[in-house]
Amino acid sequence: MSTEPSDAERHFLMYVQFDGTDFHGWQFQPALRTVQGELQAQASKMLAHPVTVTASSRTDAGVHARAMPVQLSTTRKLDSYGLVKGLNGLLPRDIGILSAERVSPTYNVRYQSVAKTYTYRYLVGFGRRALADRFAWYVRRRSLDLAAMRVASRHFLGHYDFSCLRSSHCGAATTMRTIHSITVSEPSDEGEIALVVTGNAFLRNMIRILAGTLYQVGAGSMEASAMPEIIRSRDRRLAGQTAPARGLTLTTVHFEGYPRLGKPSAYAPPDLIEAPA
Repeated sequence: MSTEPSDAERHFLMYVQFDGTDFHGWQFQPALRTVQGELQAQASKMLAHPVTVTASSRTDAGVHARAMPVQLSTTRKLDSYGLVKGLNGLLPRDIGILSAERVSPTYNVRYQSVAKTYTYRYLVGFGRRALADRFAWYVRRRSLDLAAMRVASRHFLGHYDFSCLRSSHCGAATTMRTIHSITVSEPSDEGEIALVVTGNAFLRNMIRILAGTLYQVGAGSMEASAMPEIIRSRDRRLAGQTAPARGLTLTTVHFEGYPRLGKPSAYAPPDLIEAPA
């Protein structure tokens, strides 16, 4: 017997994967191709009524997602399997539904998430790798100084005013953010280096500016020892370049295991069905 809730309107949490190369970001924009717009159009077609989908966060143009949590509600009587199968039959090849599950009517994915992990990928070496080019920044260098990049990255751990890593178009009410962890991998056999960052939330272009700053440290044009002063200055002009969007992927949205950003929202009561991390 099914244990799914039996309400007239069915509420689903889906995990969505997409290649952001040919999208103008997540958020719906009239006359532009966006992930939210594509999902809403195909879900409305499948379910035969207007559908609005809500995500745990937004992504900019060109940024990818491995498993973005997205909410959808419908009055149609279908199960999680039917939703996944039906949507995957309609969606274009650069969006896929990985899974779906029924959730409580009070569940709000945006307010339940407590942290996010992003991965930024650099490609080093002089041989261009066409199969990876949509998902990594080809830096055209033989190598990067990974030790210096790791020393520099440690200065960003903790709770700070990260105005130095904020786009001029960022409209966040506060620039205080917490970075829980940062790692810089060894190069893979194909020359891919992964910068993995987990934080409670991020300012607009924050990861891309951090990736560009660490790249310049690795390339020798910035000193790792300059990072504390850059953070204290709160001056975007002192940080490094903004790395290209194609290297950035939203890897994981965490629903537990990290301190919550601010106070729990009134829209996220404690009886919610907890989503897997």
